[in-house]
Amino acid sequence: MKYHLLALCLIVLGFRGNAQADRIILGPPADEYVDVTGDGIADLLITTRTIHISDPEQPGYLGKHLLGVRTLSGNAILMWNTPSNLHWYTLEDSTRLDTALLAARIHFKQLSWTDEDHPTEFWLLERPFGPAITKDQDGWFGTGDHHDGHTLVLRSANHRGTSVAAFAFELPFPYGRVVVRTKHVVRVPNGYGAEGDLIVLKREDQEPPFDFGHEPEEPQVIVPPGLPPEEAIDLTSDDVPDVIITGYEQPSEGFFTRGVSPAPGTCFLMRLAAWGGSWELFRLGPEEALSPDRLKSGLESNTLMWATPDQSNVFCPVLHHRNHPAEGSPGWEPYYPEPKGNPVFRTLDYGRPVIGVVALQWTVPGGELSVDAQNWVEEGQVLETR
Repeated sequence: MKYHLLALCLIVLGFRGNAQADRIILGPPADEYVDVTGDGIADLLITTRTIHISDPEQPGYLGKHLLGVRTLSGNAILMWNTPSNLHWYTLEDSTRLDTALLAARIHFKQLSWTDEDHPTEFWLLERPFGPAITKDQDGWFGTGDHHDGHTLVLRSANHRGTSVAAFAFELPFPYGRVVVRTKHVVRVPNGYGAEGDLIVLKREDQEPPFDFGHEPEEPQVIVPPGLPPEEAIDLTSDDVPDVIITGYEQPSEGFFTRGVSPAPGTCFLMRLAAWGGSWELFRLGPEEALSPDRLKSGLESNTLMWATPDQSNVFCPVLHHRNHPAEGSPGWEPYYPEPKGNPVFRTLDYGRPVIGVVALQWTVPGGELSVDAQNWVEEGQVLETR
């Protein structure tokens, strides 16, 4: 009998333990320091802040608690810094941290670090408070700052050395906790990735102080000569790459050439050249339209075709740079002296076939290359340049 009572007590205690572990945390939890790199020095702080709100239309809603993560001094987060990609840099494979690839991307101005002297904040959960908050409303909810499941990259520099770490946030929603999970850590030389450090521009005093008509121009980003690592671009916002900024070097020509190719699953429209019987990119000019009848007629007569990435000539050159620049070199230059129109692509947007215009923009002599969807429509509709 006493064994049955003991077992019953253990079961009850087990239920209480589970309930305690899974309970919703009431109010803002205490701060928690996190050592991501394992060097014994905290890199991140899990913390809270309270925002008080006075809204006459919601007299019983007094504000909200926020729960998130903040970098500590000496720590920076890696982010994309190109015209077509302005967001946090995330790893597809969290078990592998290729510091050589990251260094190359930083060197070619694709990536940069946040300011290690100022905190970078990720506010991940929020909880409303006030007498009007109902039982259904009382709990922790996502803020919309979506990072759960994404692997970010952190650089930690202190008196014990420099490390680069892959880490992720885990949100045991809706219980009001944030967990920082270290995925991979690599020790690197001091000064690693310094080319991507934030540069604060010093500006001359303006007269008058708020002269909005004469704001100083930002200096061009100077992309070094060479071939940067490939950069994938999502044109239709479905989280699937559609085109790739890539390039090649031909020593006989003496140039590095950069441009755009279709990604797997995307095609570029080609046309049969008027001479020689070779294929070249079809380009849609300003205020030009591609009607369904024109496209169908061209495909049926074999004067137009959709070309896949595995075909060697499916490449749109945009910029080139001498591979042995001498003093006074002009830097990056347009591949074509005159604009030739923009390529036309075909891809799937959540399984739906669409066609669109690849908008290309660039800076010279700096060499920044921007790729966006100038316009796209469902296949079977008229495609126009805007």
